[in-house]
Amino acid sequence: MSKTSWSFYQVWNESLENREEREIKPRSNMWASELGKSYVDRYLKMTGVAPTNPPNPRSLRKFEAGNIWEWIVGLVLRRAGILLESQGWVSFKYPGLLEVTGKLDYLAGGKPDWEKAQAEISSEHFPEFLGRAAQAIVKHFQSKYPSGMREVVLEIKTAAAFMFDLREKFGAAETSHALQAFHYLKAKDLPEAHVVYICKDDARMLELGVFNPSPIEDIYRQDIEKMTNYLEAKEQPPLEPLIDYDPDTTRFMANWKVGYSPYLTKLYGFKNQMEFEDKYKPVVMQWNRVVNRVVKGERMTTHNLGVIADIKKTYPDFDQMMARARATNEEEK
Repeated sequence: MSKTSWSFYQVWNESLENREEREIKPRSNMWASELGKSYVDRYLKMTGVAPTNPPNPRSLRKFEAGNIWEWIVGLVLRRAGILLESQGWVSFKYPGLLEVTGKLDYLAGGKPDWEKAQAEISSEHFPEFLGRAAQAIVKHFQSKYPSGMREVVLEIKTAAAFMFDLREKFGAAETSHALQAFHYLKAKDLPEAHVVYICKDDARMLELGVFNPSPIEDIYRQDIEKMTNYLEAKEQPPLEPLIDYDPDTTRFMANWKVGYSPYLTKLYGFKNQMEFEDKYKPVVMQWNRVVNRVVKGERMTTHNLGVIADIKKTYPDFDQMMARARATNEEEK
């Protein structure tokens, strides 16, 4: 290569990997993004323990890819005239419990000047597909909500196609995402939030509602109470199960709370996420093959019975779990 040759990709990759991480130091508040996640990870972070497994370069690039989509959504909201607030710090505290703080992605709605919004979009140098989408959004809202729109919190999440399809199938946000969105509603005394999923593979978008008041507040408060009790007692929470069970899909899976733990080596003895998944994904596949036979009522082989015995070491209520799974399977026929 000549002395004047240059590479764009290398600078791009390096820039995305230079993501500044929060300093790990003792704190008495919980981040909204931690709601619903591993208690033991939270405990170590909040007591100032340095991670043994910080995000690797690939993880950092994935974070920034999510930020790119979040920025695109914000740009469209702003040009459509319905962006009211972005990245504002929001805090809430029940008496006697930990304070929860976090930055909401967007608050949108109100009564915009639709003609101004159309002009703003026309003057913006959007890519063609994004300009079409922005114009269509303005026309839709203008015709459907001529008197203005409810103020709604938007929490933007990116997902791979597999996870996106699951959210679409079950029509509900992932619990930690719903809790995060509810926190912003509780803190700002607003009635409605939408968790917005964007599929990284094909740019599909899905919007799932979270409401205030709603039963999710019970989960929200219990989560904060439990974390408060661990910290006040100076008691490290128990480890996460290595294999998790999802009653919605009736499937076992290598627990993502373990695989993505910043303390994976310290707590579970694995060098990295790949080593953990290489060990437990084959086990999960074997367990799920047996679960499929149980739900379908097929004859159990000696090998199947041995696998069930192994499952019951972690999930002693396996028979009750399968009874519920069979009942769900019958309802869906």
